[in-house]
Amino acid sequence: MDISSDYNITSYLDQLTENTKSADRTSKVQSGLSNLSSTSTKEELEEAAKTFEAYFVEQLLKEEKKSIEAMRTNQEDSTASQYKDLYMDTVIQDISAQIVDKYGSRFTDSMVEQMMRSYGISESTESNAE
Repeated sequence: MDISSDYNITSYLDQLTENTKSADRTSKVQSGLSNLSSTSTKEELEEAAKTFEAYFVEQLLKEEKKSIEAMRTNQEDSTASQYKDLYMDTVIQDISAQIVDKYGSRFTDSMVEQMMRSYGISESTESNAE
């Protein structure tokens, strides 16, 4: 087997792993949003909005990472590359959540307000529930 076909198999497996991780993360976000209803509390809406916003920021950061990696010319050891990618994905998820916690209130608040209107949840209903 020559190097080019080995690299293609490695690239395919890397992409397959990335797609699986992305699908799992997407599924988590979707399940958080699908559990919302007109009986959801404002806190549940805020948590769902934060989860979505963190996922959105994560995707932006991953695209930036791909752009940077596209500029590299040297190839790394495949195993080292996979470990680095796994670590970077975890770091990106953590950074995304921190960005949302620290700076994301306007977007989260807008999403919560929109979801409250969509589900017919009013501030007075929320106050009574507490």
